[in-house]
Amino acid sequence: MVYLIIGNGPAGVSAIERIRQLDDQGKIILVSKENNPPYSRIMTPEYMTVEVEEKDLFWRGIDFYTEYNVETCLGRVVKRILPEQSMVVLDNHETLIYDQLLIAPGSRPVVPSWVNFDTKGVFTLWDKLDSEKINSHLSEVKRAVIVGGGLVGLQSARALTAQGVSVTIIEKMDRLMPVQLDETASSMLVRLVEQNGIEVLLNTEVMSLETANGGIAAVRTREKEIPADMVLFCIGIRPNLEMVSNTSLELEQGLLVNEYMQTNLENIYAAGDVAQAFCQQSGKQKLRALWPCAVQQGKVAGANMAGGRDSYKGSMAMNSFQLFGLSVLSLGQIESTDDVEEKILMYPASGSYQKLLIKEGKFLGLIFVRDIQQAGILFPKIGQFLEQGYWGSISLVEVENIQV
Repeated sequence: MVYLIIGNGPAGVSAIERIRQLDDQGKIILVSKENNPPYSRIMTPEYMTVEVEEKDLFWRGIDFYTEYNVETCLGRVVKRILPEQSMVVLDNHETLIYDQLLIAPGSRPVVPSWVNFDTKGVFTLWDKLDSEKINSHLSEVKRAVIVGGGLVGLQSARALTAQGVSVTIIEKMDRLMPVQLDETASSMLVRLVEQNGIEVLLNTEVMSLETANGGIAAVRTREKEIPADMVLFCIGIRPNLEMVSNTSLELEQGLLVNEYMQTNLENIYAAGDVAQAFCQQSGKQKLRALWPCAVQQGKVAGANMAGGRDSYKGSMAMNSFQLFGLSVLSLGQIESTDDVEEKILMYPASGSYQKLLIKEGKFLGLIFVRDIQQAGILFPKIGQFLEQGYWGSISLVEVENIQV
C-alpha cells in the first residue's frame, strides 16, 4: 500500500502517525512545499523576533520522518492531481503514484492584489520563511504598521513592541478579533493593547503604500498617512486548492468531505484548512482552519486510509490565546440573536468578563476574558461532547454546576 500525504502540517502529521499505528509496513510518501520537519506556525511571531529558537518550533522533533519511516519530497509542490491515474505531478515534473491520497496542504495568506511585495519592508507572516525574511529586516525597523487585527497581527504587534518598535494596528472592522470576540471582549483587548504602547485604528482601511528609494515609507488610509519602515499584512488566509482544479473532486469553499474525511473519490481524503467538513455548531459543512480540528481530521483520515472506519464528529469555533498577560477564550457562538439568551457571569468593571450563550436551556457558546479558571474546568467536558457529536446538548444547569 502506498500512502501519499500532501502537506506537513498538523493534519498530515496526525494522519502519518495514525497510519503507522495500523500499518507498519505500508509505504508513506510526504510531499511538502517547505524544507523543514513539522513545526508550529503559532510560534512564527516569536521566531520572527528570535524570542524562540529554531529548534523550539519543531513540535514533533527533527527525527519525525525517520521514526515513522516516511519518504519525503521536501521543497516540492504538487501542481496537479490526476485521480483517474492515481497520480500527482510535482513542480519539477516528477510523478508519484498512490493507492491512498490525503490532501492537506494548508493555507496561504490573503494579500491585496495591488500590494507589491518586492518593496523592501513589505511582508506577510504565515510560515517559517516569512519569519526569517522579517528578522533579516528588523535592524532597520523603528516604525511598523500591521494590517489586520486578528491573532497573528496581535501576536506580531506584541513581539515587535518587545523589540522597541513603534507599532500601529489597522483593522477594517469595528473591533479587534472580530470573528472570535464580541464588542465587550474586544474593547477590553483594545484597552490592553493601547496600554502597552500600540496604536489601534479601527474602522480603517489601507488605501495605498508610499515608497521611497525602493522601500516602504508610509501607509496611507482615508484619514491620514502613517510613517513606516515595515508593513505586515495579516488579513486572513485561504486554502491551497490550485492542485485540485480541473479534477472531478467536489469543491465549494473547500474540498467537500464526509464523516470519514473522504472526498467524493473513494481513495482521496482531505483534512485541515482545505477540508469542508461537518460543523456541529451550524449543522453544515464548513471550513475550519484551526489546529485542533486539523489534528482530529488528520487522525480520522489516516485511520480510514489504512482500512479503519473512524468518523469525524464535527468542528466548532474555538480560540484561546494570551496577550500581554491577558488570557482569552472563546468557544462556539459568540453573538446573541433574538432566540438566544446571554448570561453574563462577570462584568468588565471587575477586570474580567464571562459570557455564556444559551438557547432553550442548552449551552451554545462562551467568551471568557482574564478569569479563565472556570473555562479550564468546562473545556474538558465540552470536548467530550464534541468527540461524541453532541454539541448543543450541554444544558445550562450542567455548565452552572461546574462553575467554581
